[in-house]
Amino acid sequence: MSVFQCPICGELMEALTNYHCMSRHHMSRKELVDQHGMPRYVSPAMKREVQQWIRSSQVITRLDYEVAQAAARSQIRKS
Repeated sequence: MSVFQCPICGELMEALTNYHCMSRHHMSRKELVDQHGMPRYVSPAMKREVQQWIRSSQVITRLDYEVAQAAARSQIRKS
C-alpha cells in the first residue's frame, strides 16, 4: 500500500485533500503545493495506525518503543 505524505506535517493519507490543508495548515491545497511542493508518494513499512500512534506520542517508554518495533517487524514479514 502506497500513500501520500503531507510536505508540512508528514501525515500519511490516500490523497492530499483541501480539507486536510485547510484544517491543519490554514491554506488551500494549491497554496500548500505552491509553497511547500507536491506531497511525496511513499510506501510505509508500518500500518497507518502504528505510525499515527507513534507520531501522537510525545514521550514514549522503552516498552512502547519495543511494541512499535515488534509491530513494524510483523508488518515487514507479512509483505
